[in-house]
Formats: sequence, C-alpha cells, structure tokens
Amino acid sequence: MNEHGCSEYEALTRRQFLGTSAGATAAGFLGLINPELLLAKQGPNAKAKSVILLWMNGGMSHIDTWDPKPGTDTGGPFEAIDTAVKGIRIGQHLPQTAKEFQDISLIRSLTSREGSHERASYLMHTGYKPLGSFQHSTLGSVVAKMKHKINKDLPPYVTVGGRTWPAGFLGSEFAAFHIGDPNNPTNDLEFHSSVDAKRFQRRLKLLRQFDRKFAKQHRGKEVIEAYVNHYQAAYDMMRSPSVSAFDLEKEPGDVRDRYGVTFFGQGCLLARRLVQVGIRFVEVTLPGWDTHGDNFTRVAELCTDLDRAYSALISDLRRLDMLDNTLVLLCSEFGRTPTINDGNGRDHWPRVWSAAIAGGGIKGGQLVGASTAGGEEVDKDPIQVGQLHATICHALDINPREMNYAPDGRPIRVVEDIEASPIAQLIG
Repeated sequence: MNEHGCSEYEALTRRQFLGTSAGATAAGFLGLINPELLLAKQGPNAKAKSVILLWMNGGMSHIDTWDPKPGTDTGGPFEAIDTAVKGIRIGQHLPQTAKEFQDISLIRSLTSREGSHERASYLMHTGYKPLGSFQHSTLGSVVAKMKHKINKDLPPYVTVGGRTWPAGFLGSEFAAFHIGDPNNPTNDLEFHSSVDAKRFQRRLKLLRQFDRKFAKQHRGKEVIEAYVNHYQAAYDMMRSPSVSAFDLEKEPGDVRDRYGVTFFGQGCLLARRLVQVGIRFVEVTLPGWDTHGDNFTRVAELCTDLDRAYSALISDLRRLDMLDNTLVLLCSEFGRTPTINDGNGRDHWPRVWSAAIAGGGIKGGQLVGASTAGGEEVDKDPIQVGQLHATICHALDINPREMNYAPDGRPIRVVEDIEASPIAQLIG
C-alpha cells in the first residue's frame, strides 16, 4: 500500500517495467529512428511531439528566481538581471538562462490551495486533488496512453531521479520507466559478474519448465505466458546494441560539460537524448528546494546547477532543430513565502508562484500574469493548474476534455476542470 492508499498500480523500476506489456515491446530498445518520424501522425494543430518536465522538488522560491522583488521588504538580498527580452527580469543567479528568453516564457501567477508537498505535487502531476480511495494517473502516463509511440521499442514515459509516480487508474502499462542515475541508467540490463550468457540461457530454460508446470495446475495460463514473454523481452533488450543510446559516454565531452557534470545536468542531457530517439515524456528532478532554512545560500547553489543545465538544454534543442517539437516545462509544487523566517528561510506558499515554459510551439518571450509588489498574491491573470495542463494538451493535440476510463468504468477527464482552456497568451 503506497501513501495514496493504492498498491495495484505501483510505479515501476527497470526490472518491473520489463514485466509489463510495455516491457514486452522492449526488445531492440532505443533503436535510433529517422528524424522525420518524430513528427509523424501528429494532429494538424500539434507542435510538440514530446515533453520534458524539469521538476524543482520541494517548492522553488519564485521571489528568488523567476519573480524577483529587489529593494522590497520581501525581496531578500538578490538582485534582478535583464534577459534577452526587454521588460523581463529574473534572479541574478540565472545569467545563462537569461540569454535564452527569446524561447522561454514565464508564468508568474500560478495559484492553488494545496500547501503540503504531497498534495501539491500530486495536483501538479495529475491535475487532480488527492483522494484516499483512488489513484489518478500523472500527465506523463496520460500522454503515454493517448499519443502513439514514435518508436515501438521505447517506453513512452521515463523519469530520471526523484520519486517513481504510480501509473494510477491507467495501469502499470503506462507507468514511468524509472532511471535512478543518469550516469548508469542500464545497470539492470547487464549480467551479474557470476553469470555468463550460457548460464543465463540455462536458467531461462529451467524457468520456462517451472512456468509450464504451474500453468497446467492453475488458472491464468495467459498471464503466465505473458510473464514468460516479458522475461524474454528483458533478455532480448539486454542483448540489444541499441541500449547504448542510454549511454552518456557516447556524447562528446564538451557537450556533457556544457550541461554540467552533476546529477541534474546529466539528467537533462539524458532527457534530450531520450526525446531525440522518440520518448514522449521525460521528467528530470532537481531536489532541494524546500528551503525553510538558509534559503539564500541554498537557492544560489541550486541555481548554479539549474542555470547551466537548463540553458544548455534549451540551446541544444534549438541547435538540433528539436525545440519546436519538444515542450520544456520547469515548475515545482508551489512557491515560498514572501516573509523571511527566523532561520533566514522561506516556507510553503501556494497562493502565487512561477513556472517557465518553452518550445513545443509555445510562444517565447512572454510574461503571463503578475504577482503583487511583494510577491504575496496574484495581482493579474491567475493561472490554475488545469489551465497549465490544458496548455500542454494543446501543444500535444490532446483534447483536455477527453475521457479515460478506470477499470471499474469510472470516466476521468484528462483535465479535471471542464472549463479549463489553454493560456491564450502562450498559444497565440
């Protein structure tokens, strides 16, 4: 039983992924494809083929990053700097990102009522408030289900670092393929040092004998056969040379350095590689934003990592002519309090916070909404989470009002709020 009271839709590790019907297609995993296929079968209004979600886990301080308030009682010690777009200024610790703002837009008026990490993260990932009796699916799982696979050998949804979100009511077929370490993403796809290929084949043969005997004695022959097929797919994937597409060592050293040789930097590079070969949805987590104490030192350190990796990702996607069909969303579960506490930190603040969005046909250089002078409340154009999800759906040519169905037949809209519409300023 997980924290949401649900155990049947657990998120998948690499090995568990191989035991799903998605895993059954994993032989020949990560084969490179013709770039023209990346835009194949998109609807007439779609721009994005893939989404990269950069998740700032813990609650990113909007005032110290995207919505600086220098010279105010709430602003703290940081200054604001100009960006490539006149009139948009951001925090001083994001100088490389500032140069990319011809393709980046800011939403400065996100708002919700969810002030706990679990509930707010759930809302941002699923678009729904948590229910004790039901596990909704994340947007990544929804995209995995509703959009065709660009390459049938690839899992459509991958997470790098962070938590492993369950696939919810859509089932484990659409759960994320989780990578714990971007520098070693395929460590479960190699033989143990004590097992060679011949010995592994003998073990497979013995396993099949046990399975056949079990199938004769019990019902559910189809389930057992599916399991055998999944296990074989795992073995085929282990042997496939295309697994090397996960190998960051294949990237030139100067490219790896541009992203930063850190967990998050290499995770962003891996995300670029994965969407490049056809994965629909990749989430990369940068933890540490829960800055109740020593906020300014910690934000400066986090921004150093973020600034290098994020700016490299945007410029790299542009260089490879991938930015127009890759939507990059950078967000967290809420912002931080304008008031600075006794520990020189900021606390949880869902009343107003910011997100950055780029690519995927989204207009760059836009400023959506505004907070008040001290960053306490929304001053103009409040944006609900449903509107953000509807904007992503628009970019992918997904109908936000379309229904998916739980195993018990319950209809679940892609976006809960039936009135939610895409953010007009971002889509033209």
